[in-house]
Amino acid sequence: MAPLTKITFLVIAISFFLTIPSNAFDYTLKVALSTPITPKTPIIPKPKLPAPKVVAVSQNVPAFVKASLVSTMAKTQDFIKNVIDKRLASSAPIDHYKKDCFKTCKEVYEDAIDSMKKATQDVKELNYYKANMDIGASYTYLDTCRDCIVDTKDNEPAFEQFDRWAKAIASDCLSKVSKEYYKN
Repeated sequence: MAPLTKITFLVIAISFFLTIPSNAFDYTLKVALSTPITPKTPIIPKPKLPAPKVVAVSQNVPAFVKASLVSTMAKTQDFIKNVIDKRLASSAPIDHYKKDCFKTCKEVYEDAIDSMKKATQDVKELNYYKANMDIGASYTYLDTCRDCIVDTKDNEPAFEQFDRWAKAIASDCLSKVSKEYYKN
């Protein structure tokens, strides 16, 4: 009786899955049925337009990475100056954990800037392996500050917003550099 129950269940399951509509293929007709396609119906070829000149991806990657990382370095410097340094210099009382965290963030953000400078130079030299390592290092430095801020258990929207933005840029650059590296 048990094998019959299993088979019945299997048949029901398969029939259920076969009734689920699929969007994998569009079954709608592209031509009305009343329009016969015969040799009498002229087929008008599409005009051949000149293909736009495509610049090789490898030429775009250094420009993209340089532009992205240069702006990220500038914004990181601004963040250190306008947020971290101001919080450290503030007369408002800060517990020693938070103060140490701000100092750590300043230090690792400066290290991230150094890694971004190296990555920019690496990409300029088409050394995508080193660029991959340097961009990964800058991402790790950003993560170190985020971990520190999370450990203080205080809501720091400025840090969270900057962290999301900087990591998104680093991730985009890392993706492009990795694709270039594995392409070669």
